[in-house]
Amino acid sequence: MRSPHAIFMIRRGRWKYVQCDIDPPMLFDMDADPEELQNLAANPSYAEVEAAFAAEVRERWDSAQTRADVLASQRMRRAVHAGMSAGRRVDWDYQPRREASEEYVRNHMDWTVAAATTRFPPIAGATGRS
Repeated sequence: MRSPHAIFMIRRGRWKYVQCDIDPPMLFDMDADPEELQNLAANPSYAEVEAAFAAEVRERWDSAQTRADVLASQRMRRAVHAGMSAGRRVDWDYQPRREASEEYVRNHMDWTVAAATTRFPPIAGATGRS
């Protein structure tokens, strides 16, 4: 499902509820309808269930703020992409510089030093010095 607006979903027990500002809500009984073919949201027999989920969505999420945040993020990423596409391309992936001879325990190293400096969580009181 594609939408220019935020889509919120709650799955609880047998119920699945989906809400989007520009589409009608959807409510499915996953036990009776695992293929999600019968939308129960408009069925008066399920009005109480649908209303409870709709209220929870309003309490938990701010749809307008979510949309504004997403659009702002997209604008920033498009600006960065445009800037990165102009002129000579420079990749800016994180490339840590490493000394491979120091990455693993070697014959010239004390393994307890390597264990103390690379373990997470760190060993209490370990200094990493031999």
